[in-house]
Amino acid sequence: MKLFRRWKQRKEVRELQLRIDHCRTTIAEVHRALLSDEVQPEIAEQFYRLESALEQVDASQLGSRDIEKIEMATNKLLDEFRSLYRQGKLKNIYDGPGH
Repeated sequence: MKLFRRWKQRKEVRELQLRIDHCRTTIAEVHRALLSDEVQPEIAEQFYRLESALEQVDASQLGSRDIEKIEMATNKLLDEFRSLYRQGKLKNIYDGPGH
């Protein structure tokens, strides 16, 4: 029974870490796109700091609600940039078709 519990805990931590990694990857991709558009250095620096901070997050020390907050913040950040992409002021991150 203890073995199953430990396995389940490790699985949950891996899933939480994967969710954090998805947020970090999204932020890194937006950061790269912004750099190619020659944004203000202060904005680029903030993205770098955010990306670096997410690399330090240890999923084993957080709960699901903490990860949800990180995901909500990432989504809010994307919402802020959505209008700029629609107006053509920023390049698309991906070359493929949009959703």
